[in-house]
Amino acid sequence: MKENDNSTEQKILSAAEEVFHEKGYDGARMQEIADKADINKGLLHYYFKTKDSLFEAIFSVAIKTMVSKIQNILLMEIPLEQKMEKIIDEYMDMLARNSALPRFVLNEVNKNPDNFITKHVNKNIPPIFAAFIRSVDKEVAEGKIKPIDPRQLFISMISMIIFPFIGRPMIQIIMALDNKEFQQLIKERRTHIKLFIKNALRP
Repeated sequence: MKENDNSTEQKILSAAEEVFHEKGYDGARMQEIADKADINKGLLHYYFKTKDSLFEAIFSVAIKTMVSKIQNILLMEIPLEQKMEKIIDEYMDMLARNSALPRFVLNEVNKNPDNFITKHVNKNIPPIFAAFIRSVDKEVAEGKIKPIDPRQLFISMISMIIFPFIGRPMIQIIMALDNKEFQQLIKERRTHIKLFIKNALRP
């Protein structure tokens, strides 16, 4: 593929990512994506013949982005607390760049969970999560952390990271925060989550 072809395709993918993340599959229109990419609709269909094929490309990237970072960190031979701090940092950085990502993924997954599992769930995920469970159990046995269910610990950590981005409108209304104040709250949250996890694990 020629360099200008790569450039055009990347423009399409960037535009589609923005539209899909904001409006979801049902709300996205190919004409809007073409306009945002500054190309005509015919050229868009040359690269991606249907909205389904374009959505599949965007959704696959979104899933890989959210899952691959956790996979890599869970396989590191480092203490549990460091693993969790790295996951918190990676996700907070990623969501600061694209706050619509978790809402987009969850909305689309819930529409057809069976299709999501078939197409997008990596077969390596269960063994990798088993490594996290072993890390927790090992540190409990060594007395480094207090007894805790690894599944609940993992869910709590991910929930604390993702919920503010999913529930942003509600949070801003309840706390009477403008956009600038909300962004400051998110900046502070990284430290809060790490401290919360540390205190939860302390024997």
